[in-house]
Amino acid sequence: MWRGVTPNLVVMPFDSKLIAVVGLLALATVAGIIWKVTTGRAKRVKTGEQIDLKEIGATKNGVPVTKFGEHTTFLQFSSETCSTCKQTAKLFEQLEKTSHGVLHIDVDLTHRLDLADKFGILQTPTTLVLDSKGIVKSRIGGAPKPSTIEEEIGHFVI
Repeated sequence: MWRGVTPNLVVMPFDSKLIAVVGLLALATVAGIIWKVTTGRAKRVKTGEQIDLKEIGATKNGVPVTKFGEHTTFLQFSSETCSTCKQTAKLFEQLEKTSHGVLHIDVDLTHRLDLADKFGILQTPTTLVLDSKGIVKSRIGGAPKPSTIEEEIGHFVI
């Protein structure tokens, strides 16, 4: 059936292959560096969106959360398979114990995809930093850097 027909395969010279591989490695390296530099940092949010605790349905120690922290609330979105979420939660829980007016709420998105969609959560952990009225002031994608947390608490201290 294919006798006498030679397929038109384009064979790349070795130099071109090498350039393509090096180019892909360079692109991946730049993307990784950008991701590393931007993850864990707070990005200011100016939409003025207020969080409805009833809609979120968050509980803390088996009790529904009904009010925000006096100064700052860290609303962390996690998932069951996220390895850094547990470390981030421990960090926020310690912060909650040692800082006046700070509240940490952890919401598992595994069975709440509606919240992931509503808040545009593309990675876990993602933390929304709220003021005392529940208005979103900033957003932290990934595990927060210690300097980021200090900046956020300092930002809301009266």
